[in-house]
Amino acid sequence: MKLHHVPGSRSCRVLWLLEELGGLDYEVETYRLGDPRLRSPEYRALNPAGKVPTFEDGGVAFHESGAIVQYLLERHGRGRLEPAMTSSTRGPYLQWMHWSEASLLPPLGQINAHKFVLREADRIPAALELARRQFARVVGQLDQALAGVDYLVEGRFTAADLMAGYGVALARMVGELPESPQAVHGWFERLSRRPAFERAFAGGFGGA
Repeated sequence: MKLHHVPGSRSCRVLWLLEELGGLDYEVETYRLGDPRLRSPEYRALNPAGKVPTFEDGGVAFHESGAIVQYLLERHGRGRLEPAMTSSTRGPYLQWMHWSEASLLPPLGQINAHKFVLREADRIPAALELARRQFARVVGQLDQALAGVDYLVEGRFTAADLMAGYGVALARMVGELPESPQAVHGWFERLSRRPAFERAFAGGFGGA
C-alpha cells in the first residue's frame, strides 16, 4: 500500500487512520504544496486532478479521502473505529462521515481561497466574510452534536471523529476556528492528544 501525501492536506485523514489501525505495511510518498511532481503525467495517470490523497493498493489507484478511509476500514478495520452494520448508530456515523466533507470543508475552502490561494487581485473581502459566517454556522452544528458527549457516536472515537477532526485541525492551522464552540474545542483537544493524530500531522501544513 502506498499513500501520496502533502502535510496538512486531506491525506492526513488517511495517514491518521493508517496509524490508528496499526500494524499495516504501507509506504508514504510525501510532496510539498504546489509540488511539480503532482502535475507530472505519471502522477496524473494515478489521479487526473493532480491532488492528494492518492492511494495505491494491489495495482489499483484511487483518491478521495473519505473513500480511502472507508476502504481501509472495510479491508483492515476488523470492526474497529466504526459502528456495526446492524447498529442503530450506523446512520448517524455515516452522516458525520459525509458531513465532514460535504458541509464542513466547502466554506473553509473558500476562506483559504480568498485568504491565501487566489491571486491578490482575485481575492474578494466580501466572499471571505461570507465564507467565515458559513463556516461558523457549520461548526455550530458540530458543537451542538458534541454538547455533553466526548465523541460524535457511541461515546467513543470513530472514523467520524477523524473525518471531522481534520476540518477542525485545518481551521486551527490557518487561524480560522471560531473561539465560541467550547464543545468543539474540548473534543479537538481529545483528538489531538492521540499518538496517531500527532504522527499524522507532524509535517505541519504544506510541507514547505
